[in-house]
Amino acid sequence: MRLENMLRKRFIKPLFQTAVCIIVIIAGGLYSSGASALLQTGSPAPEFSLKDLSGKETTLAEFSGKKAVVIFFWATWSANSPKALKRFEEFHKKYAQKGIQIIAINADNQTISEEDTAKIKAVVAGAGITFPVLLDSGLKTFREYDVIALPSTIVVTEGKLSYSLPGWPLAGTEDLFDYLLTLAGETPKKKAEGGYKPKHDAIADSNLAKGFVKKGKYAMAYPLYKKAIDKDPKYMLPYVELAKLYVLEGKNQEAEETLRSALKVEPENVIVVSELGYLLVNTKRTKEALEILSKPAKEESYTPALYYYAYALAVDGRMSEATPAFEKALQMNPFDPSAYRLRGMSYEMNNMKKEAAMDYRKALEILLKIRN
Repeated sequence: MRLENMLRKRFIKPLFQTAVCIIVIIAGGLYSSGASALLQTGSPAPEFSLKDLSGKETTLAEFSGKKAVVIFFWATWSANSPKALKRFEEFHKKYAQKGIQIIAINADNQTISEEDTAKIKAVVAGAGITFPVLLDSGLKTFREYDVIALPSTIVVTEGKLSYSLPGWPLAGTEDLFDYLLTLAGETPKKKAEGGYKPKHDAIADSNLAKGFVKKGKYAMAYPLYKKAIDKDPKYMLPYVELAKLYVLEGKNQEAEETLRSALKVEPENVIVVSELGYLLVNTKRTKEALEILSKPAKEESYTPALYYYAYALAVDGRMSEATPAFEKALQMNPFDPSAYRLRGMSYEMNNMKKEAAMDYRKALEILLKIRN
């Protein structure tokens, strides 16, 4: 049966079948067990070519001569997006002539409808936006930049990521604008520093390893991830990807050791903490998982931490607490198949088969759109 046909079935067998289809896609390398969210500072900024509201094509390369390009991902349904747009417009008016380019990329839906376009134009007009507003139909750029929440901001300098801010947290937002003031040659309110930049050869080894994983050549990926860690122990991406590879091959102990090694270097890294928590709940250490995941989940700055925490609550028999946590995660990013998959599993554990089937289907729809 073709995967697309799964979406047309009703609720007699789809619970099992859809889950199997998702597993098949995972095994095929289109989707990993956790969110990536690992496009770190120092990584090359993915090129894009998107249309603005008038249909004009705009590329990242057009602004290569700027001191910095601020890429702001937003949506009309995101409560913080309109206020963020206004804040960026205020900055744009003052500092556009000093080499700081603002670009807003809308990610309202997988496919932008006429109704979506009308809403987008209304918000843009209401905020008086004068910088480019682009439409990410298909969400290709959204995924290439590993966006985990809306809104999210990424700063590109010299063709590489130099700063990223998921969400719109109060303190983090002020730090972001202090950093932008520094790039513009102005005096920030407090000392502003860019994000950590991993070593180029460590990035190269990690990227090569990821390529081998996609091709199913796991034996060739392991040593490359380990080399990347040796070359730059502060670079968290190879730790996380190596741990995921271990999990994929059923080597949970090695995965845990890898993640704990990363936390010895950077104890508060939210990505590593979240992946460790998820691993613990999957190895039947739910209480420990809840303890580890509670802090990053409460901060609500990293979407996977929220739905991993929600899943741990469900496994612990606390579905009434898990449900609102899943909702918060999906409000931050409704395009993450992992959130629907884990909520579906949580519903299934609680014998809520209809709800589980709906979430599995939603996860599958997203995965199929990514594939196509």
